[in-house]
Amino acid sequence: MDDLNVNIDGSIVLDRDVRFFGSIAGSLTVPAGRRFELHGSIGRDLIVEKGAAAIVCGTIHGNLINKGGDVLLSGSAGDIQDLDDAKSTRKEA
Repeated sequence: MDDLNVNIDGSIVLDRDVRFFGSIAGSLTVPAGRRFELHGSIGRDLIVEKGAAAIVCGTIHGNLINKGGDVLLSGSAGDIQDLDDAKSTRKEA
């Protein structure tokens, strides 16, 4: 897993496993087979595809859209949308 601490002005789709400490102005998509840890912030949505994994310790200013991934939320998100009842987002205080 790579550590990144950058500011991205736009939206991205991950091409590798990332532990992220910076900020993303747009949305971020985690495709199947990828792992993502957020310790920074996302200005719009975090989209987690089926077969992907995400840990959110930071802030999502838009929605957390879980399409069937393995997602743990200990940070904050505007709204949580679980689109696969079999893989709901887990929340940790």
